[in-house]
Amino acid sequence: MKILLCKSYLVGAMSGADETLVTYAAQLQKAGQAVSVLLMYLHAEEDQYYQRLLESNVPVSWLASNLAKSSLSAGRKLAGRMFYSFPRSKSFFRRKTQPVLTAMAGGYYSQCRDFLEGHKPDLVHVMTPDAGAMVMIRAGHNAGIPVIYQELGIPFHPPGFEYYREFASVLPLCAEVAALSPRLIADCRDKLTGSRSLSVLPIMSQELINGGQALRQMEARITFGFAARMEELKGPMVLMEAMGIAYQQHENLRLNIAGDGSQRQRIAARAKALNVASRYRYHGVYTHPEERSAFMRSLDVFVMPSFTEGTPNSIVEAMAHGVPIIASEVGGVPDMIGDDAGVLVPAGDVNALAQAMLRLARDHDLRQSMGRAAYERYQRFFSPNAVLPLMLQTYQRVSGNGHYVAPTSGNGHLHPWADGSNGKSCHGETRVDALAPIS
Repeated sequence: MKILLCKSYLVGAMSGADETLVTYAAQLQKAGQAVSVLLMYLHAEEDQYYQRLLESNVPVSWLASNLAKSSLSAGRKLAGRMFYSFPRSKSFFRRKTQPVLTAMAGGYYSQCRDFLEGHKPDLVHVMTPDAGAMVMIRAGHNAGIPVIYQELGIPFHPPGFEYYREFASVLPLCAEVAALSPRLIADCRDKLTGSRSLSVLPIMSQELINGGQALRQMEARITFGFAARMEELKGPMVLMEAMGIAYQQHENLRLNIAGDGSQRQRIAARAKALNVASRYRYHGVYTHPEERSAFMRSLDVFVMPSFTEGTPNSIVEAMAHGVPIIASEVGGVPDMIGDDAGVLVPAGDVNALAQAMLRLARDHDLRQSMGRAAYERYQRFFSPNAVLPLMLQTYQRVSGNGHYVAPTSGNGHLHPWADGSNGKSCHGETRVDALAPIS
């Protein structure tokens, strides 16, 4: 089967969508599948995700000229500086630039369709709701190639993302829309009513870089960690405020943060104001899987206090290292950690987050049991052995190649989300059957 993974461009540092595409491509290649990647705009040669694709021997093609790539890169750098200096300018800037980006991407429709007709993949798998993805979906459909669109977050989120309504207009052209978890498929069903079929397709983490469950000794010092873009919606300022409260009751707490973004300097300044600067360590952006693994190994608890999420890669990476989780009860996060791998708190609730941090800081046995549960859930839900069979079965069904094959994991059992649930109904809703997609 010839599989073509498509994305407009590689966003860069700590992008969950980039991580998902690269991990899928690398694991499909390792499994002997004929997989390649098509980008509309090629990113910089030194981009970590592009380098990982090359290291995995995954062929990468792109549509736009080097001039277009340079123009887009310059525009993104300018936007990044504006967002960094004026965080509230994002919505205004998006409104003004979106028509330009849409027209720019639309200019590559014929080239994209010609590429697909010449390459002749059995299916096209598109990620990220942007103008380039719209072009790729339309070109694939018009070329007679089945298209899967994978929603890596929540439709129409974050609020104010007006462009999603325009993007959703092409989703009925897709043979299937995939969501990351049962709860998220319920959101897709409610909001993407024109889509012909829906199924669950989880993210996964590469086993070669997983640390496995670490045996964590009982120590006085407890280290919490956060790894994501340092932007408002990811909640790093909420975490710093909670750290300030928790530190007043437990002086042996530490906080490690990896990432970058418009709130980085504000967070450092707030750490000083809260008198926790000596307990806060900024790690920058890790650019290689080994650095990511080392960061996760340094933690006793991983914290993801986002206001909106799909199923964050960083939570999967922490679970793969046997690290318990504290996270906001948003998106597909409850599906990820279940009842035993961590603690859920309301998004934006600083006091609830501080109390959860203190609870785990004071209870070594609870951290150990949650860490074991986190690692076990990683193996069952997000390891290549669990996800790849479900992915290949989805591809076979969508492409029309071969007969139905039950999506078993490497241990011979069904993936827990193969029927669209985690053994439970989602918010009391009727189960979604991924083996017989909604029509």
